[in-house]
Amino acid sequence: MKKTIKTPILLIGLFLVSIFIVGIKPINATPEATTTLPTEIKIGGVFPITGRPEAGRDRRDAFLMAVEEINNQTGSSRILPVGVNLTANVQDDLNTPEGAQAAADALIAWEADIVTGTSGSGNSMTMASAFNAYKIPQISYASSSPALSDRTLYPYFMRVCASDAWQGVAISDLVQAFNWTKGAVIHTSDAYGTGLVEVFTDDFEDAGGTVVTDQKFDAGATEVGTQIQALKDADVEFILGNFIDKDAATVMKEAKSLGLTNIPWITTDGWSTTATFADEDDVKAAMQKSIGTTPAPLTGAGYAVFNTSWFSTDWYHLAGPKVSQDDGTAFNSYAPLSYDAVFVAAKGLFAADTTEGDALLTALYAVTHEGASGSIKFDALGEVVGRYDFVQLVDKTYTTFGEWKETSTFVDGSLTLQDGSEWEIKNDIITNTKGPGTGAPGFEILSAIFSIGLLIIVVRRKRRK
Repeated sequence: MKKTIKTPILLIGLFLVSIFIVGIKPINATPEATTTLPTEIKIGGVFPITGRPEAGRDRRDAFLMAVEEINNQTGSSRILPVGVNLTANVQDDLNTPEGAQAAADALIAWEADIVTGTSGSGNSMTMASAFNAYKIPQISYASSSPALSDRTLYPYFMRVCASDAWQGVAISDLVQAFNWTKGAVIHTSDAYGTGLVEVFTDDFEDAGGTVVTDQKFDAGATEVGTQIQALKDADVEFILGNFIDKDAATVMKEAKSLGLTNIPWITTDGWSTTATFADEDDVKAAMQKSIGTTPAPLTGAGYAVFNTSWFSTDWYHLAGPKVSQDDGTAFNSYAPLSYDAVFVAAKGLFAADTTEGDALLTALYAVTHEGASGSIKFDALGEVVGRYDFVQLVDKTYTTFGEWKETSTFVDGSLTLQDGSEWEIKNDIITNTKGPGTGAPGFEILSAIFSIGLLIIVVRRKRRK
């Protein structure tokens, strides 16, 4: 008797045959996407490794960690197509323009497709100018000078850190909240030092304030006595300083020497950090009760993942020495941004499907990323909006008393500043409850005059008796 093949059996057979003819991958296999990207994408990373080792090494290590993680991704979480990987080239810019130029030249000769870095704004300008002719996109993790927003001069530059234009406005809002109308500024003469100060001055004076004196000095200078004396002679309500930690230490030592730590000092992100007074108790003492701004703290799932990975021994082989990992202390605050810059680069490369500069830059501008530094979304200039905390140094800890996200908000409480003045914060309003104390400029003289006057009155009364 002739048997017939049932339809279900026939379908099963056809399915099994298709496995051998077409080939079926496991469900979790990484899809092999068609791409025009090269199998080796050259990504450069530039850092002040020897010039600022306390910052540069952490930022370098975060870059290398991101490169390794991206290359090791599998399945649906993989950013780059299978078979396409990042090849890293680390350069030390020595924290000088000459070093930055040498780093850029080395990466151009290497034919880098994209570069992350560097830290110093002036050094990033040097690199960006060199990359223009080769259309190499550059993503900085720490260069914050407003001058870098000029896309005529720096068309292939973008950044995952905020421009200091935002921070300048934030500080202007802060001093206005204290109802101060007369201030002074001191800063380095480089692009980083001047950019924020220019924005602050414009905003503060537009609001009716006056910057009595603007003092500057070359980054790395060891003699700033003339500038500090000019600040002391200005007779102002506050002093704003803008420089990196090493220069800040020089300034505060001289301020302490000349008796100018009894007036409110305003710190910026370059020195609102414990690195400014590390191993220098005299600098820490001079900075006590100073107030200022620091980038808003990093939180969220992306930051938690980064923090866990950072202290893992799985990637220690990449480069060294790793000071933060070895001693268990917190990493440099810009290390997560260095890490995120690589992920932004990878997402841009995948979207562009090319390493051609103009097409890649367009794709990078459209990237959004939830990373270690938070949510990253670029504006029309390839920049992000600034978010800052208002902080005060108490002993060796920075405490937060407010925040700025395009507008200021403050935490209810009280503050005592360097001049002994006391302030109450309530419902976002800061009120002076006690004028400058014994630390106020001229207080000693006034006290002496008062004492002499009181003595004269007592003597006269005794004579009358």
